[in-house]
Amino acid sequence: MAVRGPTEQQKLFVDEYLKLRKKHQKQAAINAGYSPKSAQSQSSQLLTNPNVLEYLEKREKQLEKELKREFFFDALDARKVLSDIVNNKDSKDADRINAAKDLLDRAGYKAVDVHEIQSTVNINADGLTDAELEERIAELERELGASDDDG
Repeated sequence: MAVRGPTEQQKLFVDEYLKLRKKHQKQAAINAGYSPKSAQSQSSQLLTNPNVLEYLEKREKQLEKELKREFFFDALDARKVLSDIVNNKDSKDADRINAAKDLLDRAGYKAVDVHEIQSTVNINADGLTDAELEERIAELERELGASDDDG
């Protein structure tokens, strides 16, 4: 016996379910023509049906492919705008730099992020001479440097 695919009504349910962003399965069932009284149980059954789940996955992949195709042309337009800003001598330097960074980032040439860590250290300086205080600060800096090397 041949394996049967989803019915037209089941396909319609999947399409409605996707239109509703997979959030309102009962409403998707109603929109697909199932009885409002049985829509909740029908939708639950549909979402466990292997044929329906297979079709749902297929439709999601199709939608993703279509969306990528649409964004491909938007990305080309965005690249052109950024390139125009970089090459426009009348653009502000800051705008040109930001556009250049954005272009490089999108091309995979993002600079390494550097994070600065600030910390407060309480040093009891009572009774220390300036030289002793400077020595204590240098000692703390060496300790911090050693712990940075370990991390």
